[in-house]
Amino acid sequence: MLEPILCTFVAMQIQSKPSNISIIVAFLAIYIIWGSTYTGIKYAIQSIPPLLMSGIRYFIAGLILYLFALAKGAPKPTMQHWKNTTIIGALLLLVGNGAVASAEMLIPSGIAALIVCSVPIWFALFAWLFFKRGKPGAKTIIGIVIGFAGILVLVGPGAILNTGIGINPIGVAIITFGTIGWSIGSLYASKASLPSNHITTTGMQMLTGGALLIIAGIANGETAQFHPLLVSKHSIMALIYLIIFGSMIAFSAYGWLMRVVAPSLVSTYAYVNPVIAVFLGWFFFNEPIDKFTIIGSLIIIVALILITTSKPIVKEEIPE
Repeated sequence: MLEPILCTFVAMQIQSKPSNISIIVAFLAIYIIWGSTYTGIKYAIQSIPPLLMSGIRYFIAGLILYLFALAKGAPKPTMQHWKNTTIIGALLLLVGNGAVASAEMLIPSGIAALIVCSVPIWFALFAWLFFKRGKPGAKTIIGIVIGFAGILVLVGPGAILNTGIGINPIGVAIITFGTIGWSIGSLYASKASLPSNHITTTGMQMLTGGALLIIAGIANGETAQFHPLLVSKHSIMALIYLIIFGSMIAFSAYGWLMRVVAPSLVSTYAYVNPVIAVFLGWFFFNEPIDKFTIIGSLIIIVALILITTSKPIVKEEIPE
């Protein structure tokens, strides 16, 4: 069942010039599938601790992809490749995804997705501060300021003033830290020396990131909370979905897009993910949609439009 999917991604990544159809399919994967993974994570962590769940998810997916690439004749990676993919795996998965899974223990899945959609704000900041991609223009700066205001509205004045009303600020802080790690990791990945075979690269990132997540889960004492015989059917099904669709398909599509189009364009998945996540969170978990959610979401979307329609953060390049 998995081989046709993997062969599709192999065919995509060996194209000398990516076709428009391949790019559209990859964008649909990160737009729609990733929007649903917030609900999948919510189900999975009901009976599997968050860091261990994320580690198992990515380690299994990474191992399958890596072995598949080698079986298809992909060149073996160098030590430099392993070093770079470990850095990327740590930033994207240990920090980025680990924070999302942990935060969903404290805040609704839809709110988690809405905060994650602030990624383009961090892209704009860090591309300028750390990656020498040029100073943001006035339009981008206005978008960044508006975006932060939107996050504050989304959290709600009750949580900010510690009145006990609103979204848990600790959960917000955790997931914001995760978006920072994800943004830096994505920017680093767009220029790092990586294996020429995209499937190999994705598998290595997930293998290393998954291993780090498992280690972090053990260090955090999650093994004492994990009882395999008590894992629910919903958690198992969600974990399988996250491995196949959220990791092997969508994460592979994301990594490929980061190498063939501008990261600022890839970050537009943040427009669509929250809409899907909020709807699914309401449908499956009866998560509330109040005025702060609506107003904060609209403000963040306005900020994203300003940022991503300004001068591209990264010049569009297609690696040789």
